[in-house]
Amino acid sequence: MSDGSDKLARSRQAIVEHVRRKARRREERANDGLDAAGPDDEDTPFDNGRGGWLGGLRHAARSWWRHHPAQLALQLATPALSSFARRKPVVFLGVAAGLGALVLVARPWKLVSATGLLVALLKSSQLSGLVMSAMSAADFEKDHQRYR
Repeated sequence: MSDGSDKLARSRQAIVEHVRRKARRREERANDGLDAAGPDDEDTPFDNGRGGWLGGLRHAARSWWRHHPAQLALQLATPALSSFARRKPVVFLGVAAGLGALVLVARPWKLVSATGLLVALLKSSQLSGLVMSAMSAADFEKDHQRYR
């Protein structure tokens, strides 16, 4: 094959990879509840110009949050709390300030040791999925090229 046909094949492959990355970003935005064709839809790589590991960690954190039980509770509570805040903003702020003061006085972070949190994290069944998600989202080839 000639140099021209090799260059054409590489260009086609780059276009296909670019379209796949863009489709993956849109799919992730749709899964996160964001508009798939938002105004900030620029032609940047998957990790938005950040390092491969940072982009991978962001992807893993989003994936973990998507499957976390507290996310469902937050989705259910958000409409009720926002309508209450619209109707009675002063009461809403008062309740929030009271809860903040209660947390400050009670200091629940003193009840759990750092070792206990570390053991619970390591025993978690979601840890392996989180690590695998971070590693699969990382762009190792880009990192390798960057540090040559």
